[in-house]
Amino acid sequence: MPPPSRKPAAPRRVRRPAAAPVPRLAPVAGPGRLIDEGLSFYEASLAGKAERYGRGETPHTIHVWWARRPHSAMRALVYAALRAPADKRAAARLSELGATPVPQPGLLAEAAAELAGQYGGAPRVLDMFGGGGTIAFEAALLGCDAHSIDVNELAVFLQQANLTYGATLNHGLLKQLAHRHGQAVLQRLARRTETLYPLRGRLASQAEKPIVYLWTYRHACPQCGYAYTLSRRPWLSKKAGKALAMVATPGPDGDGVDMVSLPDGEPPPSRWAGRGATACPRCSATATPGIADSADHCVAVVTSAGVGKQFALRDDALPAAGLLREQEETLLQRTGLALPATTLPAWSGIVNPALYGMRGHADLFNPRQRLVTLMLLEELLAEHRTLQAAHGADVARFVSASLSGLIDQMVDWNCRLSMWIPQNEQVGRAFCGPGVAMLWDYAEVDPVGTGPGNLHAKLERICAGIDALALLRRPVQVQRASAAALPYPDDSFDAIVTDPPYYDNIFYSVLADFFYTWKKPLIDAIENRPTTPPHAPTANSGHDELVASRQRAGGSARAAHDEYCARLGQALREAARVLKPDGLLAFVYSHASVLGWAALVTAFRAAPFTINSVQPLSIERKARPRALASEAVNTCTTFVARRAQAPRPVLARAALQAQFDAILRGGLHRSLLRAGWHEHDAGVALIAQGVALLANCAAVEDADTAALIVDLAGQVSALLPGFSIKQRASL
Repeated sequence: MPPPSRKPAAPRRVRRPAAAPVPRLAPVAGPGRLIDEGLSFYEASLAGKAERYGRGETPHTIHVWWARRPHSAMRALVYAALRAPADKRAAARLSELGATPVPQPGLLAEAAAELAGQYGGAPRVLDMFGGGGTIAFEAALLGCDAHSIDVNELAVFLQQANLTYGATLNHGLLKQLAHRHGQAVLQRLARRTETLYPLRGRLASQAEKPIVYLWTYRHACPQCGYAYTLSRRPWLSKKAGKALAMVATPGPDGDGVDMVSLPDGEPPPSRWAGRGATACPRCSATATPGIADSADHCVAVVTSAGVGKQFALRDDALPAAGLLREQEETLLQRTGLALPATTLPAWSGIVNPALYGMRGHADLFNPRQRLVTLMLLEELLAEHRTLQAAHGADVARFVSASLSGLIDQMVDWNCRLSMWIPQNEQVGRAFCGPGVAMLWDYAEVDPVGTGPGNLHAKLERICAGIDALALLRRPVQVQRASAAALPYPDDSFDAIVTDPPYYDNIFYSVLADFFYTWKKPLIDAIENRPTTPPHAPTANSGHDELVASRQRAGGSARAAHDEYCARLGQALREAARVLKPDGLLAFVYSHASVLGWAALVTAFRAAPFTINSVQPLSIERKARPRALASEAVNTCTTFVARRAQAPRPVLARAALQAQFDAILRGGLHRSLLRAGWHEHDAGVALIAQGVALLANCAAVEDADTAALIVDLAGQVSALLPGFSIKQRASL
């Protein structure tokens, strides 16, 4: 039986601290919207941050995408961008709509009726950088005629899967079918993989079950042939009172491994002699090893009886040599499938594994992981045919698209880049962004076991996500298109609410390709199109992606910056064209660097928009793998803009300073601090106000935009010492 459907939670009543108004940067010509009152940041931020730590309550749990905004925050933003402020009920409705990840259906119906009454029908809303589809989904829940575009094929597929395929079908039935057929797939997969995980049978009668296999690599010294380990993250556990690590022990022909308790936390010895170089423990010869000239080496097995984890050294954890290769060859020949032939871009700092021998997407998995992924793909294709025969093309399309999230789970949580986290003894996902890190130690999950990242748990989350989709009563219009050439006539939309790529924060197409290449045979079957050869172009065309990439600009950071500015400027000109004369643009953006903000100034100056206000939204989850050592964005801001009514002025430096001084004195940062924001996040909200002032003028006399942003940021830092901004070129 599928898990029971969960009822949406009742809205939480929260006390909103006294808040200074968000600065009005330019007067609003014509009717205002609720967002002009500056009411959105607290309610949306509170609910958005809470949602980030929940699991299984929204459609986010079905498919993988990156930097998706919380549903509650985007629902509040869409409503505030459309709703007239005159009705006193509007502010209360905004708080209720943003209070929970999944709202009460009655509340949505009331909000939709209000908007329909205001607009004389369903207001038209566009997200021109659709990504994971959150904004369009929430707009549709509010009764809007919602449209979403993206240039990335994977983004378009997952939006169609969630927002179009099942919108007019019975979601109760769809959830039952997804659970039933998903279980059938996993049961067959468990039987087929029994011989691939021999410890399942050997430990079947014991309470402790094998759940995770921990791997590193071994490299044979080119001088003497000694095989030594390449571990860089040898810790098994760093939990309180349990400091346990894997330590290499020299043997006659190569390293062995011992588990050693290191209670003082001293780093275990390593074979690495420096950045990218190793030293042979026998002859001291140095080498620069890579995956291609090294061997995967299983060093430990993690077992659990349900509570707590144990670690063991086993030499019987792998199948017989040659079995994996033989079964893979047989499967490929039988099914006509082929391994992906697409290659990884060797971009330092962005796709680091490609610099160490991971040449293509087929190398993402070790042999056992890859065979299991191919088996899963074969079973999903077979189940899709079963669904088509029993329930028709429409139902099969939705259910199989949802179950394709099982492939996401294998790619993200069960590959050579999935990390073991010793602090909590859990597996960490591989592709959390912004780039792809190289790992010399990785975790392999038994996918049909009970450990972290298993497919049974993913199936339950898929079904929970289908529950959330049941609120959708009308399909979203999703299509593949470029924001630089919107496929809509002039004056089409009442609001554009969008969350574009932030300069060089995330290379979406690079990340998407790791998933798209493995999902593509199933996507082709779902969409009833011939499967193209494995070397055919994937989601990573790169030509239309909005990103400041020096790699795609001939190695020039300046050219990458200029190209991003030009593309974003063209997209904003298109946005102005398709907005109705009284329409509103809500443009979510943030960046940690001077040039990331300067690009926004340049782009807005190239488009006929005036920014009326900037609404801060602290909606990013602060703790994720590698975030503490990165420039992870924790706070976003929403630039609220309308078509310009007059040419931009040229400002004197003193005039700009006077406007910024008024913002600093206005108390916005104090209001944010009282609401629990960190100093850095409050500083982002302030610097965004200064960026908007720059964007609203044609130029500042005798001043460079980047230099002005540095100066304004210095003033913010003097007020909020916890705030800082990076001065660096694009990646």
